[in-house]
Amino acid sequence: MHMPEKANIIFCSRSHVGKVRRNNEDFLQIHQDRLIAAIADGIGGDDFGEVASQIAVDASVEYLSNANIDTLDQKPVQELGNAIKYANEAIIAIQRNEKKYRNMGSTLSCFWITGKQLHFSWVGDSRIYLIRPSANKITMLTKDHTLDRDKIDAALAPDLYRRAPSILTQKVGSILLLKPDTGSVELENDDIVLACTDGLSDHVKSELMLEYAAKFGDNLESYANLLLDRVLDCGGQDNVSFILAQVKP
Repeated sequence: MHMPEKANIIFCSRSHVGKVRRNNEDFLQIHQDRLIAAIADGIGGDDFGEVASQIAVDASVEYLSNANIDTLDQKPVQELGNAIKYANEAIIAIQRNEKKYRNMGSTLSCFWITGKQLHFSWVGDSRIYLIRPSANKITMLTKDHTLDRDKIDAALAPDLYRRAPSILTQKVGSILLLKPDTGSVELENDDIVLACTDGLSDHVKSELMLEYAAKFGDNLESYANLLLDRVLDCGGQDNVSFILAQVKP
């Protein structure tokens, strides 16, 4: 059996309800042994978004942690996409059994690191960034699955135009055709993978994420605290959650 090279990865995470919301509808999980992580942002407020996000993360991590390691190594992005589909089916099954859950849904982003490769998949707008402090560079690896403002007439539909960036076109908990996006990138030593809900990305610009990483990237805990403090200092309007994973020699 071929065993993929095990990377040396340090993980760190934060999840905070913020200063305004009553519930934290974000959920995240890290599987340190397999170097798998997932993050989700529940949708619906009173429609049990916190239930959807937990099911989404639990189901996707369960799928990936139980996957045959050879299959995962040979078809990583396909398996990550399958994990999101598995999570979608788990939520739909609960929706069918209990009417109170029928409107719940969630974003879902997950990734796996093997050797010096990052593989990832997502639906929704929970982003994954690659931060490379050595090159003073940050790259958003995901593309938000939200309505495109360029295709909406602001004069005819001003409210829809205003809300477009927050209206998801892909989510788990939907009976509509689900098409998770996937990707892979090469990693270098000291790279930082940042997966986050929009509670972070809406309030901390990518340039600032990079600036903080340049200052504190050698200490993930300090970096995480700085990111969280920044969001809370900006008012903490939303739940904020993120996962950091750094490649070490």
